[in-house]
Amino acid sequence: MNRQCIMEVIDLIRDDISHEKMRSFAISPEQQTFAALRFYANGSFQQVTGDIMGISQSSVSRIVQQVSTAISRQAGRFITFPVTAPQQQSVKEGFKERFGFPNVLGCVNGTLIQIKAPSVREDVYVCRKGYHALNIQGICDSRKAFLNLVVRWPGSTHDAFIWSECGINNYLNQNPNAGYLLGDQAYPLKQFLLTPKRNPLNDADHAFKRWLLAWGPCLPAETVLIDS
Repeated sequence: MNRQCIMEVIDLIRDDISHEKMRSFAISPEQQTFAALRFYANGSFQQVTGDIMGISQSSVSRIVQQVSTAISRQAGRFITFPVTAPQQQSVKEGFKERFGFPNVLGCVNGTLIQIKAPSVREDVYVCRKGYHALNIQGICDSRKAFLNLVVRWPGSTHDAFIWSECGINNYLNQNPNAGYLLGDQAYPLKQFLLTPKRNPLNDADHAFKRWLLAWGPCLPAETVLIDS
């Protein structure tokens, strides 16, 4: 993140993380945001971040929680699925220009985000790779920006089930001509959801499968989401 981007984040959440300065050593919104971003970036212990920033570990813990909550409150302003004709046309033009595929509204895929073992129903959070996780579904546009996120299902949940329960599936079932999503073989083939041919029969089938595997579902998995 460059300086301008960081300052935009600070301005976005300033009101949510500003505190009345009852003490001379109150931590400013700038310091709080810097500490949280550093913790996100290096994934190190909070004590390490605190030592570098001159803040106690307990303060870093509180700051990370507060900044994370403040940022998540703003998610709806930036992560939105295109539902109007102009919005959809803009996304489609991006895919057509960058990848030569017309009428595409996004790429959908799931990824596993590792978490600590929960105290309730711990077993359902164990993913196929053997660790505790959430299975996060993401839809991205041609710029690799999120259009939609589903963050609620434990790691053992299959991608197809998450898709069947999500709002975008319901929207496209009601608006099947809005455009296509591109997905991998974990997803069902629909009028509005294109997946690779499981058993290609001719050159056209093979070409379609190669293209979809090369440009479609790999966008969320490799460039936006952690590899699932």
